[in-house]
Amino acid sequence: MSGLAVRPAAAGDIDAAAAIGARPFAAGWSRAALADELGRDDSIFLVAPERGYALARVVGDDCRLLDLAAASDGGGVGRALMSALLLAAKARGCAKVSFEASAANARALAFYEKAGARVVGRRPKFYYDGSDAVLMDLDIP
Repeated sequence: MSGLAVRPAAAGDIDAAAAIGARPFAAGWSRAALADELGRDDSIFLVAPERGYALARVVGDDCRLLDLAAASDGGGVGRALMSALLLAAKARGCAKVSFEASAANARALAFYEKAGARVVGRRPKFYYDGSDAVLMDLDIP
């Protein structure tokens, strides 16, 4: 999906992002919480309009990925969002992106591994379904 437009989120993107975030394994951010991210200086909120979004916070030289969600799987939206997030995080002085994924979400774990992330830890039985949180880091080149 080369050439997919990814840009900083705007107020008009909130409804679509909230709908996409309601998919299984997405963080399920509310419309109000997503709107609040627009005004945060430490937030990186990117959208592929109507197709997906990435939401992260900058903490020192670490970019903490809070959610990356696409309206559909396998179309390259996630790759485009991750690539744009790495560029935005690097521009903000970050050296890595840190995040977690459910051990039950094999598709996400495979996606992040393919992107170059490495497992750095686990939180046992972290999620409501009893699955572990797999902690991962992705160095920014």
